[in-house]
Amino acid sequence: RYLTDNFGFDEGEILVDVGAAEGNFALSVVEKASRIILFEADKEWIEPLNATFEPWKDKVEIVNKYVSNISDSTNTKLDDFLKIENGRETFVKIDVEGAESRLLDGCKNFLAKQKPLKVAICTYHKQNDEKEFTSILNNYGFRTAHSDGYMLFYYDKQMIAPYFRRGLIRAEKN
Repeated sequence: RYLTDNFGFDEGEILVDVGAAEGNFALSVVEKASRIILFEADKEWIEPLNATFEPWKDKVEIVNKYVSNISDSTNTKLDDFLKIENGRETFVKIDVEGAESRLLDGCKNFLAKQKPLKVAICTYHKQNDEKEFTSILNNYGFRTAHSDGYMLFYYDKQMIAPYFRRGLIRAEKN
């Protein structure tokens, strides 16, 4: 779960949903959001996303690109796409199937300068994601908390002990 009693999505926040898939998370907060940017690289999700978010098309932007550490015809860096809007509460949800490190590398300026900012980032795809992402986010001044419990991600072909991983990090800075 991306949200908890202590880590929520507030009225008027901007949502940047990277790895939107079918858009379930964005749909759960669409009425509260002032603006939503959905990044989904899988072309098969774009038509369903457009249909789902048709009633909110004035505040929802759907971007069919990978979010990474380069910008070209199929990729974008968040640093190139997003404008810093200090004072505008922003919530970034990240679940990009193991490419989270490249995404973080492509949004250094955004992470450093955007305030207030909340980030929910998945940490289960690779063995060292939790430790690596916690360090990166702490270095940008975020307070971090980890999801409760552990999970087994058996799609990791290079899995070594310990086999169970935390699902995500919730990070926040004001």
